[in-house]
Amino acid sequence: MPVLLGALSAVLIAVSDTLGRSGSRRVAPISHVSTAMVAGVVTAAVWALVLGNEAVGDDVARGAASGLLASTALALLYKGMADSSAAVASPVAAVFVGLIPLAWDVGGGADLTVLAAAGCGIGIASLALTTFNPNLGGRVIAGLLYGLAGGVLFGATLILLGETSEASGAWPVAAQRLVGFATMVVLAVRTAVPVILPRRWLVLGVLSGVAGTSGIVAFTVGAQTGDLGVVAVASSMVPAGVAVLSRLFDEDELH
Repeated sequence: MPVLLGALSAVLIAVSDTLGRSGSRRVAPISHVSTAMVAGVVTAAVWALVLGNEAVGDDVARGAASGLLASTALALLYKGMADSSAAVASPVAAVFVGLIPLAWDVGGGADLTVLAAAGCGIGIASLALTTFNPNLGGRVIAGLLYGLAGGVLFGATLILLGETSEASGAWPVAAQRLVGFATMVVLAVRTAVPVILPRRWLVLGVLSGVAGTSGIVAFTVGAQTGDLGVVAVASSMVPAGVAVLSRLFDEDELH
């Protein structure tokens, strides 16, 4: 079940990232992330109530700390996807999203089976080999840099969430989204961009927030009940979904 939750997380976050890319091409990425975070607070709270979770203090604090990292990572990733391509920024970020928690888990004494270790290795290698459009020229560098920065921050975010207890369930995610929103408000004010998306594009931000937060809840519950590293690698398969959705709805070229 934990691995299946990781895979479900990947699908939901792929939908969220595709919507985020679309929104970030029309308005400032900060505005999109801020809107998504507001929707995420409500979404995570609903999941926590449905699952019957408790707001454990230490776990909520970890979730809050991850909010600063997650919101910044999202803004960087959406910027990279908008300026370059989803097929460049997303795979680069995903390599580190899978690798960093896996290394943390193994370093902490996790005993992976041979099958699990082989699966993690194949998954990370497949992300590194994900194709991107050679016609982007100089824009490839932008996608690589933004993807790298976003991936490192996301990897650290997943470690914090993965260290929470099963009893807390989705409440750390609610705290994450709340702190993420506060972070985006500060950035929006400093850069003079709208905190919330204009009404015309509001639905993109809300849907992105609902899908992305539900994906993070799936990951968190999976990591709480299983091996952090294995679940993280399963959830890092986001680029597969992003690539397909971008090809179908955003006319990206795949090779």
